[in-house]
Amino acid sequence: MAEVEEKVIMTPKCKTANSTTLVVERKAVEPEASDKIHIAGGDHTGIIINKQETYENGVSEPCHAQLEFYVYLVSGATGTHTREARALRFWFKPQMTPNERPYEAQAFFRELVSPQDFPKDYVGYIKKIMKLMQHKYQQLKMLEVELRQEGYASPPPAYIDDSIINQTPLISEQRVLDMIENAYPNPLSVDDFVSAAKWSKADVKDALESLEEKGLTRAMSEGVYVRQHSVDTQVVKQMPTLSSSRQPSIAVITALYCEKQAVDAMMDNQETYVRYTTVGE
Repeated sequence: MAEVEEKVIMTPKCKTANSTTLVVERKAVEPEASDKIHIAGGDHTGIIINKQETYENGVSEPCHAQLEFYVYLVSGATGTHTREARALRFWFKPQMTPNERPYEAQAFFRELVSPQDFPKDYVGYIKKIMKLMQHKYQQLKMLEVELRQEGYASPPPAYIDDSIINQTPLISEQRVLDMIENAYPNPLSVDDFVSAAKWSKADVKDALESLEEKGLTRAMSEGVYVRQHSVDTQVVKQMPTLSSSRQPSIAVITALYCEKQAVDAMMDNQETYVRYTTVGE
């Protein structure tokens, strides 16, 4: 007699006004299709949807691992946000040792919530769980999936509407100065600002001239600017050769302009050189 292949079966467990719990399990069965059992075919062969209203899994032992995270559901009609908690409870086959179970659960979770293809609706979410369990996580025996809405909530701090992302930020002296400091000690041209931030040349020139009047930037050549350092800075085409008595004894590497300022504030008798050449030299 041929061995019966394992199937991945999804069954509703319980449902309340604000929560739904499903069970996805692996079983070696050959059920017959009916009005309560849907047997998938084609690319989804091996998946069974059991439409029974209630389910008792018969498992008395506590789950081997549990993970929970939150999503924010956005109403297409009103734009309001609802926070939903999603819990996953894992039971593994006996062949998987207790030490391996948490790592396997975490690996499953990372694939499920990957930003590259995170499911945008309930059907996609459950489908991805079943496909991962069917094709990759063979030692996962049963998974309990709980979806629990917690009511209206403010959007998460990182939430940005697509329409905002596509907007060009308004130019300001601070934004221009930030870009110059991020590029320091390299200079930026007016065209660099226009290309990166999509601002007009006239607005960029006005902001740069205003910053130069305030002593915050310096024009290196026509239309090319660099941050004006608070300490006297010598602009040279070739770095000078220092005598042994003037050679530095330590090196402090900084990535941000503000970090350089902090280091400079702790140093005495400092000399700052910036090597600058124009295009073509």
